Amino acid sequence: MGSSPTGHTFFSFVLKFKIKIMGSNKSAAINTGEDFKKVKDLRGREKNIIDDIYRETGFEIGELIWSSDYFGSGVVGAVTYRGKYKNKKAVLKIQGAKPAISEVEMIESFEKQNKSKLIRTPKIFWRKKWNDKSQYEAIIMEEIWGNKIVEEGKISGKENIKEFFDIYREYRDKCIRKPWLGKEKNKEKIGEMIEKAWQLSLKIKPESPFRRGSNKELASTAASLLEKTWGETEKEFVHGHLSVNDIKKQGSEVIIFSNLFWKWKYPFYDAVFGYHWQIYSLHKIAGIGPELIEEQRNLWLEEIYKLGDRKLIGAALLERAIAGLLLDSFAYIDSNNPVAGYLVEATRAEVKRLIKELE
Repeated sequence: MGSSPTGHTFFSFVLKFKIKIMGSNKSAAINTGEDFKKVKDLRGREKNIIDDIYRETGFEIGELIWSSDYFGSGVVGAVTYRGKYKNKKAVLKIQGAKPAISEVEMIESFEKQNKSKLIRTPKIFWRKKWNDKSQYEAIIMEEIWGNKIVEEGKISGKENIKEFFDIYREYRDKCIRKPWLGKEKNKEKIGEMIEKAWQLSLKIKPESPFRRGSNKELASTAASLLEKTWGETEKEFVHGHLSVNDIKKQGSEVIIFSNLFWKWKYPFYDAVFGYHWQIYSLHKIAGIGPELIEEQRNLWLEEIYKLGDRKLIGAALLERAIAGLLLDSFAYIDSNNPVAGYLVEATRAEVKRLIKELE
Protein backbone atom coordinates (compact mmCIF):
# COMPACT_ATOMS: atom_id res chain seq x y z
CA MET A 1 0.00 0.00 0.00
CA GLY A 2 1.15 3.57 0.48
CA SER A 3 3.82 5.17 2.53
CA SER A 4 1.67 6.65 5.27
CA PRO A 5 0.39 4.20 7.90
CA THR A 6 -3.12 4.13 6.50
CA GLY A 7 -2.68 5.56 3.08
CA HIS A 8 -5.81 7.69 3.50
CA THR A 9 -7.80 9.24 6.25
CA PHE A 10 -11.22 10.66 7.22
CA PHE A 11 -13.24 11.21 4.02
CA SER A 12 -11.11 8.66 2.15
CA PHE A 13 -10.34 5.75 4.46
CA VAL A 14 -13.80 5.52 6.00
CA LEU A 15 -15.59 5.53 2.66
CA LYS A 16 -15.84 3.25 -0.30
CA PHE A 17 -17.06 5.13 -3.34
CA LYS A 18 -18.84 3.37 -6.18
CA ILE A 19 -17.26 4.48 -9.43
CA LYS A 20 -18.20 3.97 -13.06
CA ILE A 21 -14.97 3.06 -14.79
CA MET A 22 -14.40 2.54 -18.48
CA GLY A 23 -18.05 1.70 -19.05
CA SER A 24 -18.54 -0.63 -16.08
CA ASN A 25 -19.49 -0.18 -12.42
CA LYS A 26 -16.53 -0.77 -10.12
CA SER A 27 -15.20 0.54 -6.87
CA ALA A 28 -12.13 2.51 -7.91
CA ALA A 29 -10.65 4.10 -4.85
CA ILE A 30 -8.31 2.09 -2.69
CA ASN A 31 -9.90 2.08 0.74
CA THR A 32 -7.54 0.92 3.43
CA GLY A 33 -10.24 0.78 6.09
CA GLU A 34 -12.30 -1.69 4.06
CA ASP A 35 -9.26 -3.50 2.68
CA PHE A 36 -8.12 -4.21 6.23
CA LYS A 37 -11.20 -6.39 6.72
CA LYS A 38 -10.56 -8.30 3.48
CA VAL A 39 -6.78 -8.57 3.34
CA LYS A 40 -5.29 -12.05 3.17
CA ASP A 41 -2.43 -11.66 5.63
CA LEU A 42 0.92 -12.26 3.91
CA ARG A 43 2.51 -13.56 7.10
CA GLY A 44 2.97 -17.31 6.91
CA ARG A 45 2.51 -17.48 3.14
CA GLU A 46 5.00 -14.92 1.89
CA LYS A 47 7.80 -17.47 1.31
CA ASN A 48 5.54 -19.73 -0.77
CA ILE A 49 4.45 -16.76 -2.89
CA ILE A 50 8.05 -15.72 -3.50
CA ASP A 51 8.95 -19.30 -4.46
CA ASP A 52 6.04 -19.34 -6.93
CA ILE A 53 7.18 -16.07 -8.49
CA TYR A 54 10.76 -17.33 -8.76
CA ARG A 55 9.62 -20.48 -10.58
CA GLU A 56 7.56 -18.40 -12.98
CA THR A 57 9.95 -15.49 -13.61
CA GLY A 58 13.40 -16.31 -12.24
CA PHE A 59 13.26 -13.19 -10.06
CA GLU A 60 16.19 -13.29 -7.64
CA ILE A 61 14.99 -12.03 -4.29
CA GLY A 62 17.09 -9.46 -2.41
CA GLU A 63 16.48 -7.32 0.65
CA LEU A 64 13.07 -6.36 2.00
CA ILE A 65 12.47 -2.68 1.27
CA TRP A 66 9.10 -2.23 2.89
CA SER A 67 6.31 -4.10 4.63
CA SER A 68 2.79 -2.73 5.08
CA ASP A 69 1.40 -3.15 8.59
CA TYR A 70 -2.32 -2.37 8.42
CA PHE A 71 -3.17 0.20 11.08
CA GLY A 72 -0.47 -1.15 13.41
CA SER A 73 -2.38 -4.44 13.68
CA GLY A 74 0.50 -6.70 12.69
CA VAL A 75 -1.45 -7.83 9.61
CA VAL A 76 0.86 -7.54 6.60
CA GLY A 77 -1.00 -6.35 3.52
CA ALA A 78 1.86 -5.77 1.08
CA VAL A 79 5.62 -6.24 0.81
CA THR A 80 8.29 -4.87 -1.52
CA TYR A 81 11.69 -6.46 -2.24
CA ARG A 82 14.75 -5.50 -4.19
CA GLY A 83 16.18 -8.11 -6.53
CA LYS A 84 17.11 -8.97 -10.11
CA TYR A 85 14.92 -9.79 -13.10
CA LYS A 86 16.62 -10.95 -16.30
CA ASN A 87 19.91 -9.50 -15.02
CA LYS A 88 18.33 -6.10 -14.37
CA LYS A 89 17.96 -4.47 -10.98
CA ALA A 90 14.28 -4.64 -10.15
CA VAL A 91 11.66 -4.40 -7.42
CA LEU A 92 9.02 -6.99 -6.58
CA LYS A 93 5.78 -5.78 -5.02
CA ILE A 94 3.32 -8.30 -3.59
CA GLN A 95 -0.19 -7.09 -2.71
CA GLY A 96 -2.27 -9.12 -0.24
CA ALA A 97 -5.49 -7.09 -0.56
CA LYS A 98 -7.42 -7.33 -3.80
CA PRO A 99 -7.23 -3.97 -5.60
CA ALA A 100 -10.36 -2.78 -7.36
CA ILE A 101 -8.09 -1.75 -10.22
CA SER A 102 -4.58 -3.11 -10.69
CA GLU A 103 -1.67 -0.74 -10.14
CA VAL A 104 -0.45 -1.80 -13.58
CA GLU A 105 -3.70 -0.57 -15.14
CA MET A 106 -3.37 2.70 -13.26
CA ILE A 107 0.20 3.18 -14.52
CA GLU A 108 -0.72 2.32 -18.10
CA SER A 109 -3.66 4.74 -18.02
CA PHE A 110 -1.45 7.47 -16.58
CA GLU A 111 1.21 7.09 -19.25
CA LYS A 112 -1.31 7.15 -22.12
CA GLN A 113 -2.27 10.74 -21.30
CA ASN A 114 0.86 12.07 -19.55
CA LYS A 115 2.47 14.95 -21.47
CA SER A 116 5.19 15.81 -18.97
CA LYS A 117 8.78 15.34 -20.14
CA LEU A 118 9.89 15.47 -16.50
CA ILE A 119 7.52 13.14 -14.63
CA ARG A 120 6.83 9.47 -15.28
CA THR A 121 5.85 6.28 -13.46
CA PRO A 122 8.05 3.18 -12.90
CA LYS A 123 8.45 0.80 -15.85
CA ILE A 124 6.68 -2.54 -15.46
CA PHE A 125 8.63 -5.70 -16.36
CA TRP A 126 6.12 -8.39 -15.32
CA ARG A 127 2.81 -8.79 -13.55
CA LYS A 128 0.63 -11.49 -12.03
CA LYS A 129 -3.02 -10.53 -11.81
CA TRP A 130 -5.03 -11.19 -8.70
CA ASN A 131 -6.96 -14.44 -8.63
CA ASP A 132 -9.11 -15.68 -5.80
CA LYS A 133 -7.18 -18.92 -5.48
CA SER A 134 -3.71 -17.46 -4.94
CA GLN A 135 -5.03 -14.38 -3.06
CA TYR A 136 -2.30 -11.98 -4.15
CA GLU A 137 -1.23 -9.67 -6.96
CA ALA A 138 2.44 -9.25 -7.89
CA ILE A 139 4.36 -6.73 -9.98
CA ILE A 140 8.02 -6.63 -10.98
CA MET A 141 9.13 -3.13 -11.92
CA GLU A 142 12.34 -1.21 -12.43
CA GLU A 143 14.34 -0.21 -9.39
CA ILE A 144 14.52 3.55 -9.01
CA TRP A 145 17.81 4.71 -7.56
CA GLY A 146 16.97 8.41 -7.31
CA ASN A 147 16.61 10.59 -4.22
CA LYS A 148 13.54 12.05 -2.54
CA ILE A 149 13.09 15.81 -2.75
CA VAL A 150 12.04 15.90 0.90
CA GLU A 151 12.97 13.19 3.40
CA GLU A 152 10.29 11.89 5.76
CA GLY A 153 11.12 12.39 9.43
CA LYS A 154 13.84 14.96 8.71
CA ILE A 155 14.07 18.74 8.74
CA SER A 156 13.28 20.22 5.32
CA GLY A 157 14.94 23.31 3.92
CA LYS A 158 12.91 26.06 2.26
CA GLU A 159 14.43 25.22 -1.15
CA ASN A 160 13.53 21.54 -0.82
CA ILE A 161 9.91 22.36 -0.08
CA LYS A 162 9.81 24.86 -2.95
CA GLU A 163 11.18 22.21 -5.33
CA PHE A 164 8.55 19.74 -4.11
CA PHE A 165 5.82 22.19 -5.11
CA ASP A 166 7.51 23.08 -8.41
CA ILE A 167 7.17 19.38 -9.26
CA TYR A 168 3.59 19.47 -7.96
CA ARG A 169 2.77 22.24 -10.43
CA GLU A 170 4.30 20.26 -13.30
CA TYR A 171 2.23 17.23 -12.32
CA ARG A 172 -0.98 19.28 -12.16
CA ASP A 173 -0.33 21.04 -15.47
CA LYS A 174 0.86 18.12 -17.60
CA CYS A 175 0.19 14.77 -15.95
CA ILE A 176 -3.60 14.87 -15.56
CA ARG A 177 -5.03 15.77 -18.94
CA LYS A 178 -7.79 13.18 -19.15
CA PRO A 179 -9.12 11.33 -16.07
CA TRP A 180 -9.31 7.58 -16.55
CA LEU A 181 -11.68 6.91 -13.65
CA GLY A 182 -15.26 8.14 -13.40
CA LYS A 183 -16.52 10.21 -10.49
CA GLU A 184 -18.11 8.57 -7.48
CA LYS A 185 -21.86 8.20 -7.38
CA ASN A 186 -22.53 7.68 -3.69
CA LYS A 187 -21.20 9.14 -0.49
CA GLU A 188 -22.08 8.88 3.17
CA LYS A 189 -23.29 11.57 5.50
CA ILE A 190 -20.72 13.50 7.49
CA GLY A 191 -22.00 12.20 10.83
CA GLU A 192 -21.56 8.62 9.64
CA MET A 193 -18.02 9.34 8.45
CA ILE A 194 -17.04 10.91 11.75
CA GLU A 195 -18.41 7.94 13.68
CA LYS A 196 -16.58 5.41 11.48
CA ALA A 197 -13.31 7.29 11.87
CA TRP A 198 -13.82 7.46 15.64
CA GLN A 199 -14.55 3.73 15.90
CA LEU A 200 -11.49 2.96 13.79
CA SER A 201 -9.30 4.98 16.15
CA LEU A 202 -10.69 2.99 19.09
CA LYS A 203 -9.66 -0.25 17.39
CA ILE A 204 -6.19 0.94 16.43
CA LYS A 205 -5.21 2.59 19.72
CA PRO A 206 -7.88 1.90 22.36
CA GLU A 207 -5.80 3.08 25.32
CA SER A 208 -4.50 6.36 23.89
CA PRO A 209 -4.18 9.05 26.60
CA PHE A 210 -4.71 11.70 23.90
CA ARG A 211 -8.20 10.76 22.73
CA ARG A 212 -10.91 13.16 23.88
CA GLY A 213 -14.65 13.13 23.38
CA SER A 214 -14.42 16.87 22.75
CA ASN A 215 -12.20 16.14 19.73
CA LYS A 216 -15.05 14.20 18.16
CA GLU A 217 -17.38 17.15 18.74
CA LEU A 218 -14.85 19.58 17.28
CA ALA A 219 -14.39 17.32 14.25
CA SER A 220 -18.15 17.28 13.67
CA THR A 221 -18.29 21.08 13.79
CA ALA A 222 -15.37 21.32 11.38
CA ALA A 223 -16.84 18.75 9.00
CA SER A 224 -20.16 20.59 8.82
CA LEU A 225 -18.27 23.77 7.94
CA LEU A 226 -16.40 21.86 5.25
CA GLU A 227 -19.67 20.77 3.68
CA LYS A 228 -20.80 24.41 3.48
CA THR A 229 -17.42 25.62 2.20
CA TRP A 230 -17.26 23.06 -0.59
CA GLY A 231 -20.91 23.58 -1.53
CA GLU A 232 -21.16 22.82 -5.25
CA THR A 233 -17.39 22.70 -5.74
CA GLU A 234 -16.45 20.00 -8.24
CA LYS A 235 -14.00 17.30 -7.26
CA GLU A 236 -10.78 16.95 -9.25
CA PHE A 237 -8.97 13.87 -10.51
CA VAL A 238 -5.66 13.68 -8.63
CA HIS A 239 -3.00 11.45 -7.17
CA GLY A 240 -4.53 10.63 -3.80
CA HIS A 241 -1.29 9.78 -2.00
CA LEU A 242 1.26 12.43 -2.97
CA SER A 243 3.53 12.09 0.06
CA VAL A 244 7.21 13.01 0.23
CA ASN A 245 7.98 9.31 -0.20
CA ASP A 246 6.12 9.11 -3.50
CA ILE A 247 8.30 11.49 -5.54
CA LYS A 248 11.91 10.70 -6.47
CA LYS A 249 14.40 12.50 -8.70
CA GLN A 250 16.51 10.25 -10.92
CA GLY A 251 18.84 12.12 -13.24
CA SER A 252 16.71 14.51 -15.30
CA GLU A 253 13.49 12.66 -14.46
CA VAL A 254 11.02 12.57 -11.59
CA ILE A 255 9.36 9.24 -10.78
CA ILE A 256 5.95 9.13 -9.11
CA PHE A 257 4.91 6.18 -6.93
CA SER A 258 1.81 4.86 -5.07
CA ASN A 259 -0.13 4.71 -8.31
CA LEU A 260 -2.93 2.63 -6.81
CA PHE A 261 -4.31 5.82 -5.32
CA TRP A 262 -5.51 7.93 -8.25
CA LYS A 263 -8.98 9.23 -7.42
CA TRP A 264 -11.39 12.14 -7.31
CA LYS A 265 -10.88 14.56 -4.41
CA TYR A 266 -11.81 18.12 -3.51
CA PRO A 267 -9.35 20.85 -4.67
CA PHE A 268 -5.86 20.91 -3.14
CA TYR A 269 -6.18 17.54 -1.39
CA ASP A 270 -3.07 16.39 -3.25
CA ALA A 271 -1.23 19.58 -2.28
CA VAL A 272 -1.71 19.13 1.47
CA PHE A 273 -1.42 15.34 1.77
CA GLY A 274 2.38 15.31 1.88
CA TYR A 275 2.51 18.21 4.35
CA HIS A 276 0.04 16.44 6.64
CA TRP A 277 2.16 13.31 7.05
CA GLN A 278 5.49 15.13 6.99
CA ILE A 279 4.63 17.19 10.06
CA TYR A 280 3.64 14.09 12.04
CA SER A 281 6.81 12.30 10.91
CA LEU A 282 8.93 14.91 12.69
CA HIS A 283 8.38 13.02 15.96
CA LYS A 284 11.14 10.68 14.74
CA ILE A 285 13.77 13.40 15.21
CA ALA A 286 15.51 13.02 18.56
CA GLY A 287 15.24 16.12 20.70
CA ILE A 288 12.89 18.04 18.41
CA GLY A 289 10.60 20.50 20.16
CA PRO A 290 7.47 22.55 19.39
CA GLU A 291 9.40 25.55 18.05
CA LEU A 292 11.12 23.60 15.28
CA ILE A 293 7.92 21.71 14.41
CA GLU A 294 6.09 25.02 13.95
CA GLU A 295 8.96 26.43 11.86
CA GLN A 296 8.57 23.45 9.55
CA ARG A 297 4.79 23.83 9.46
CA ASN A 298 5.11 27.49 8.46
CA LEU A 299 7.56 26.69 5.64
CA TRP A 300 5.13 24.17 4.18
CA LEU A 301 2.09 26.42 4.58
CA GLU A 302 3.91 29.32 2.93
CA GLU A 303 4.34 27.26 -0.25
CA ILE A 304 0.89 25.68 -0.09
CA TYR A 305 -0.90 29.02 0.17
CA LYS A 306 0.95 30.24 -2.94
CA LEU A 307 -0.98 27.69 -5.02
CA GLY A 308 -4.17 29.70 -5.32
CA ASP A 309 -7.62 29.94 -3.73
CA ARG A 310 -6.99 30.44 -0.02
CA LYS A 311 -10.51 29.38 0.94
CA LEU A 312 -10.33 26.04 -0.87
CA ILE A 313 -6.79 25.49 0.39
CA GLY A 314 -8.08 26.14 3.90
CA ALA A 315 -10.80 23.55 3.35
CA ALA A 316 -8.24 20.98 2.19
CA LEU A 317 -6.07 21.72 5.22
CA LEU A 318 -9.07 21.40 7.52
CA GLU A 319 -10.02 18.01 6.06
CA ARG A 320 -6.51 16.77 6.81
CA ALA A 321 -6.56 18.33 10.27
CA ILE A 322 -9.82 16.52 11.05
CA ALA A 323 -8.08 13.29 10.07
CA GLY A 324 -5.29 14.20 12.45
CA LEU A 325 -7.65 15.06 15.27
CA LEU A 326 -9.55 11.78 15.04
CA LEU A 327 -6.64 9.46 14.39
CA ASP A 328 -3.37 10.46 12.73
CA SER A 329 -1.95 12.73 15.42
CA PHE A 330 -1.79 9.94 18.01
CA ALA A 331 -2.43 6.53 16.45
CA TYR A 332 1.02 6.04 14.92
CA ILE A 333 3.16 7.85 17.47
CA ASP A 334 4.35 6.26 20.70
CA SER A 335 2.46 7.93 23.54
CA ASN A 336 5.75 8.25 25.44
CA ASN A 337 7.40 10.25 22.66
CA PRO A 338 8.32 13.71 24.07
CA VAL A 339 6.33 15.55 21.39
CA ALA A 340 3.37 13.14 21.18
CA GLY A 341 1.11 15.30 23.31
CA TYR A 342 2.21 18.47 21.56
CA LEU A 343 1.35 17.11 18.10
CA VAL A 344 -2.17 16.30 19.27
CA GLU A 345 -2.69 19.74 20.81
CA ALA A 346 -1.15 21.45 17.76
CA THR A 347 -3.61 19.57 15.55
CA ARG A 348 -6.51 20.70 17.72
CA ALA A 349 -5.25 24.29 17.50
CA GLU A 350 -4.94 24.01 13.73
CA VAL A 351 -8.53 22.78 13.42
CA LYS A 352 -9.70 25.78 15.45
CA ARG A 353 -7.57 28.19 13.38
CA LEU A 354 -8.98 26.87 10.12
CA ILE A 355 -12.57 26.92 11.39
CA LYS A 356 -12.16 30.58 12.33
CA GLU A 357 -10.63 31.39 8.94
CA LEU A 358 -13.38 29.65 6.97
CA GLU A 359 -16.37 30.94 8.97
